[in-house]
Amino acid sequence: MKVKMHNDTTVALKTNDEDKYLVLSQFEVFGGGAFKCRVTLKSRSFGYDGYAHFDNCIIFIEALESMSINLKGSAELKEDYNDHVLKFEVTNLGHVIVSGMFVEYSDHSQNMSFEFKTDQTCLLPFAKDLKVVVN
Repeated sequence: MKVKMHNDTTVALKTNDEDKYLVLSQFEVFGGGAFKCRVTLKSRSFGYDGYAHFDNCIIFIEALESMSINLKGSAELKEDYNDHVLKFEVTNLGHVIVSGMFVEYSDHSQNMSFEFKTDQTCLLPFAKDLKVVVN
């Protein structure tokens, strides 16, 4: 896939908790909602810092926008042919559960799954910032 553009924008999920964060940066945008970026996250004492491809960003952004209005639903940012995934889900109490999994295949493969809770006020700013990157 040919890189359409590089984008140095940083997209951060504003959780208001220093023990829980998700930051996407160093974007290579391919078009059609596909991109590669650096993912930096912390979920209490666990963390991940690496690169991942995602293929369905436009659908993901639309789902986040809907969730921020309706306070229900879920959205997944994922790669079509790999195990990287970020999932946002609104609970019946209005909280947002952010979860995901990142896998690195090698002689000594690594796998990191995480989950944390935040509130719905982070959804729309995250969606808007991500939309700027892929449009």
